[in-house]
Amino acid sequence: MTRELKIPLYIVSNVIYQIIICWVMVILNAFYNDLIIPESLAHSSGGVRLKILIALIEGVILILATYAGNRVSLNDKDDKIISKSIAKRTGIVQLIFTECFIIAVILS
Repeated sequence: MTRELKIPLYIVSNVIYQIIICWVMVILNAFYNDLIIPESLAHSSGGVRLKILIALIEGVILILATYAGNRVSLNDKDDKIISKSIAKRTGIVQLIFTECFIIAVILS
């Protein structure tokens, strides 16, 4: 595949990954994270902090999976250093966006 075709495909796939990550995070926060938090902490400030911590860990795991997929899709034998750099920058942007999204959803 040519470089001109790879870049738009990479961008579109990462936007789709980010939408999926946000959707999964909302589902996990709405239905499953409350099952992990004990009832005694559920309505206190400690419960909110614990909920944010759990969501952050889940977000990091999903971003690491996306990062691994990006590294595989950018596997270019000629330009390995640039491919690794692009995947790393994309991962950092996704991490910042996801973590801000998580905190906004939980605190709203």
